[in-house]
Amino acid sequence: MAQALKKKGNEFFKEGDYISAEDYYSQAIAKDPHDATFFTNRAVTRIKLEKWEDVEHDARAAINIYGKKDPASLKSSVYLAEALLALNRPQEAYDLTLTAYQFSLEAKHVQTEKLSGMLLRAKKALWEARETARLHEMDETLKSLEELINADMARSEAELKSQLEKMEIGEVGYREDLSALQDDARTKISHIREAFKISSKGDIQERVVPDYLIDGITFEVMHDPVMTPSGTSFNRGGIEKYVAKAGIDPITREPMTIKDLRPNYALKAACEEFLTKNGWAVDW
Repeated sequence: MAQALKKKGNEFFKEGDYISAEDYYSQAIAKDPHDATFFTNRAVTRIKLEKWEDVEHDARAAINIYGKKDPASLKSSVYLAEALLALNRPQEAYDLTLTAYQFSLEAKHVQTEKLSGMLLRAKKALWEARETARLHEMDETLKSLEELINADMARSEAELKSQLEKMEIGEVGYREDLSALQDDARTKISHIREAFKISSKGDIQERVVPDYLIDGITFEVMHDPVMTPSGTSFNRGGIEKYVAKAGIDPITREPMTIKDLRPNYALKAACEEFLTKNGWAVDW
């Protein structure tokens, strides 16, 4: 019976009817709360619905059922990290994903690439939070203006949620309006920071590390990048250690050896130029 409900949920998910899919997965869980796949399916459905607190609940439930040392739990770790980032808890997301990523490398698991990307997102979120704190310390007016924008957005989000609970708007409308609110707040903050950057002649501005300079294994700025046969660049120390242990390309999972690595001189020059002008990025 529970498997039949899951199958029905899968059908609705494929059709893009996530509300119905969520309902059938919930029914399957009620019948059998010990099947981790029911929770993972509902978690990914709730990601589509942007129900982040519920995604966190389902992902944790699945991980607990699988056990943290079971490679099958790694997909749920990806979902959990995504929820934690959406809930503005980047440190938790980073700590969780780092552990899961290291486990995935040992297990040579297919989730390694997704966890790598999630880990970089978490690290960027941590950096952005630190940068916001730094900018606010530099200028109280900037801090006050951004706090006003965030407070206004929080009030609007609460009003939207109240409308949803009263069934004055549907799930789709709620998600669209919420996304618009968040985009508007980000745009306002971006414009304010640009204005302060101009008025301070560049003294007050957010520092950014370009993604292409970041190593996909250590998640630090590269200083000696080498390229795999698949065309992806990594810092030499990290990729050589990985290949010596795993014997595969971390992206394509094709067999490879250290001899297959080639220096990426153009990227090395770009990294050196960036670090010369931005010494702070070493500790990003």
